[in-house]
Amino acid sequence: MAAIAAAVVGGIVVPGNVAADEICPKRGGVLKTVDLSYVNIDSSQRANPIYFMSLIYDTLLDVEDDLSLAPGLAAAMPEKINDTTYLFKLRTGVKFHDGTDFDANAVKANVERLIKGKIKSPYSGIWRKFSKSVTVVDSHTVKFEAKEKWPTFLWDVATSLRFASPTAVEKLGKDYGVKGAVGTGPFVFKSFKPKKNIALTKNPNYYRTGEPCLDGFQSTVITSGSVRILTLKKGELDVINTFPESQFPQFKDVPEIIVHEGIASTLTLLPLNTKHPLLKDKRVRQAIQYAVSGKEIIGNVYGGAGAEVESIFPPWHPAYVKADDLSPIRQNITKAKALLAAAGYGPGGEKLVLTMETGKGGAHVQRGVLIQAQLKAVGIELKVKNISMGQALSNMYAGNYHMILWQMLGGPTIKDYAWNMYSEGGTNNHSFYNKEGGYQNPRANELANEIAKTNDPSAVQDQIKELQKLVFEDVPVVFLNFRNHRTARHTYVKNFKTAKLKGREDLRRVWLDK
Repeated sequence: MAAIAAAVVGGIVVPGNVAADEICPKRGGVLKTVDLSYVNIDSSQRANPIYFMSLIYDTLLDVEDDLSLAPGLAAAMPEKINDTTYLFKLRTGVKFHDGTDFDANAVKANVERLIKGKIKSPYSGIWRKFSKSVTVVDSHTVKFEAKEKWPTFLWDVATSLRFASPTAVEKLGKDYGVKGAVGTGPFVFKSFKPKKNIALTKNPNYYRTGEPCLDGFQSTVITSGSVRILTLKKGELDVINTFPESQFPQFKDVPEIIVHEGIASTLTLLPLNTKHPLLKDKRVRQAIQYAVSGKEIIGNVYGGAGAEVESIFPPWHPAYVKADDLSPIRQNITKAKALLAAAGYGPGGEKLVLTMETGKGGAHVQRGVLIQAQLKAVGIELKVKNISMGQALSNMYAGNYHMILWQMLGGPTIKDYAWNMYSEGGTNNHSFYNKEGGYQNPRANELANEIAKTNDPSAVQDQIKELQKLVFEDVPVVFLNFRNHRTARHTYVKNFKTAKLKGREDLRRVWLDK
């Protein structure tokens, strides 16, 4: 059986000399889990958990456990020609599940689909902004050229560019991603019902020798955290990807189940629609930030499984730098009331009534009740709408909202937590801060754009400090906390590693000892 050659490429260790029987001490079985709330499994979409897409689709570069990058469909790390040009050599002999070739033309077709296609993808913005051209050099060599320096290019290639069979995409048309999904990944599409379930079978021709270990994968949507846990304990599920902190006691004295926790991966925040007349006044937004207590939510909803915000970056992030002054994002009831009075609200003024949209899950409901009480204490009436997160996110993207309780999960790039959130061009800037019609701070916009020109935190540490000070003052979003993530699995599920970032587990070498 062919071995994979070991190498160190660009400082990254590539796995090698691993025999198939060492990868999978035992083969077979179908891994059963929960969650896939999306309406389709098109390669251009972002599934929940993220790793679901990686079961069907591969990328040029793999994200390793420590968030470093390694060759995937690329034969090696790319050659950097200059600051805007990269050359990728592709693996040969790789086939899509439909038997068609994965080659340079397929790479070009998928990139152009993101940029020029009619699909709506959360990844299109970044590719349209930076990508200048993708050129087929030969059948297995492709050249990427950017319009300008693209500091996060490799990360974006690894996390936003998954490859679907151009033949299948053309054949299925609008039904692609629902009636069929064809990639090069470790598992092959079997069936899919939007927002209900998915079934995949092993790809017998996977390019990574000896992988995957499993014969198949199944997932179904179970909205109740307690029902997820009960189903896991009954043995009807092998792994669950998320569940409320309040349910931790259910695992006490259950030796056959292992719980792993990732630290402070998810930023919980309240984007404020700065285009809305009620929220254009900075004093109102500041009052909302002073009214809430993220620490109280950690204690009462998360069971202590979280961390307070001390920077616009999470504690694990390479660009994390603790703010010199955290008082603007800490609860201060007196200041909140004074700011509201100055803005004309409260005793002797108008009554401020706002609406917050959030999901229907237990933690969503609990956080909504708590935030409602916190705002009531300063004189703000908050109406909480518990709706599907899909609808809430649609409203947020369209700017049809006051406040939304949102959990944002970014990567180890500077742009995710800076440019994406606060620049006029930011794709996750749903508060419309510095966008047309929203609250403007030209200096913050300038800083966000300047910071995005590099992915070296040490080169822009002063700018990061200045930007987070301005963001804390302007309050385009209310910072609540960072929430831990967790997985639970039966002990017979081997080599399953809870990822450093939520939902980035790799199942290719997971095997079942039962």
